Amino acid sequence: MYQWRKFDFFEEKNSKIPEEIEGRICCCSSGRGKIVLGTEDGVVSLLDRGLQLQFSFAAHSFSVFFLHQLKQCNFLLTVGEDKKIPQEQSTICLKIFDLDKRQDEGSSSSGPECIQILRIFTTQFPEAKVTSFVVLEEAPPVLLIAFGLDNGYIYCIRGDIARERIKRFKLEAAGSRTGNKQRAVKGLGFRVDGQAIKLFAVTPDSVNLFDLQAQPPASQILDQIGSENACVAMSDR
Repeated sequence: MYQWRKFDFFEEKNSKIPEEIEGRICCCSSGRGKIVLGTEDGVVSLLDRGLQLQFSFAAHSFSVFFLHQLKQCNFLLTVGEDKKIPQEQSTICLKIFDLDKRQDEGSSSSGPECIQILRIFTTQFPEAKVTSFVVLEEAPPVLLIAFGLDNGYIYCIRGDIARERIKRFKLEAAGSRTGNKQRAVKGLGFRVDGQAIKLFAVTPDSVNLFDLQAQPPASQILDQIGSENACVAMSDR
């Protein structure tokens, strides 16, 4: 006979987002003792462990789509939409903020210094909707960033992003096209195995693995069952 037992591993506490955050929350990240929230009005808010607001700042002119708080240095990466810049084809960009460099010290509305603005889309990398985003901290200041798109492609940027010493390349997830219909990349995850870097990509009907050490990157299908939005997570183990 089997016996069921209930174990309470966590203590549940009711909490709420600070009232100062007015916009609809679109994305979040955490690290270095902070919780970071991005809202549809382009504002980024940093909370402490007790969910108390530290400060907010306008990161983008319009919505913030994705956030990533780096662990090895106090940088915050944001993906969002800004006003169109002359001679630029896209309004979507990646920004890097140095959270150790605050402007207008002492003001509750002061923001960190933006040390880099990088366009995600170029002539060789046409614009599409960004549906997933992941960052790997290799050896500081080198980062490996992957953007999953709604057309089944993955745009990757590698290098010293803050100084724009970068290399771009793109991948295509298998199972991203069903008939004439394109299937979006719903989730991404990096895994480091020794010197090898693996990239997992999930579409609605496949799980793909890319070996980024191979040139060109080798790919294989791990499963022909995928996932939809906000249903993908990856463990560090």
